[in-house]
Amino acid sequence: MQLGAYLTVIDEINLLGNQFGAEFFLWTRWSGSAETNPSDRLAVLNAPSDNDIDRFELLERRQLGEISWSLYKVRCRVAMPWRLNDYPLDRHYLQIKIGIENPLVDGLTFKVDKDQSYIDPDFILYDWSISPLRIDVSGLSIKSHLGLPGQGANVVASRPVVDLSLVIRRRSELALWSSFLGNFLAIGLCILALIIRDSRDDLILGAVFSAAGNSIYLAQLLPASALSGFAGQFQVIIYVGIVYVVIADELLDRVFSSQAESLLRYLRPVLLPSYVLATMVSVYHILPSNLYS
Repeated sequence: MQLGAYLTVIDEINLLGNQFGAEFFLWTRWSGSAETNPSDRLAVLNAPSDNDIDRFELLERRQLGEISWSLYKVRCRVAMPWRLNDYPLDRHYLQIKIGIENPLVDGLTFKVDKDQSYIDPDFILYDWSISPLRIDVSGLSIKSHLGLPGQGANVVASRPVVDLSLVIRRRSELALWSSFLGNFLAIGLCILALIIRDSRDDLILGAVFSAAGNSIYLAQLLPASALSGFAGQFQVIIYVGIVYVVIADELLDRVFSSQAESLLRYLRPVLLPSYVLATMVSVYHILPSNLYS
């Protein structure tokens, strides 16, 4: 059997639910008898079962000589374990697996129509850049005999599948500022607190609220595992910077206020450059490796 696909929609990218939605046209060419045509038994194998969402709708079927051609419209919600350690500089390998649900199917092989399989040129996935669609044949194995009598303990049941795959990459210039606006504001307030001599407490308090609000926003947007990567480490840098500014404020107001003015004259110019330099170096070290790739 030969399969091809024309992808029209990628939507419902759900970071917390580890899913995305897809819609595409799928066609099959079967050269055997009509009674043994497996086209109507095809399914998206990595999509959670949902009768209202996951469906193959037969649009047309034609008998062209010895070839039976079938056209389906497929709508599915695909399970996708997002890897968000690099958020918002992340990219993801989306894959839709199409095959027969019966893992013990035998005697069926797939071929793919690479020339006619691609993404709708007019489709735009906002906030993401999309690679060309790839379609390949692979296999899916189950290391079990599924209770079938007379089989060995280490039997591997393998079935052919067709993979529709593409890479999406977040447009980081859009997501970076919107995702970390509170943190950038906190940095600015810390810099002001180190520049001016009065009302530093209000600026520091504003930096704390800005950073905390940003943390709450990200906690609602991303799974907890994502905060072990760039997003979480960047927030730690912000909070450590705020603590640095608080310590500097206490030293200036309480420890060195009674000391000679000459000591303060040497100390003040060092605080701001050291804060900015430490923040920049720390952020540089946590930047994802794929930033420039």
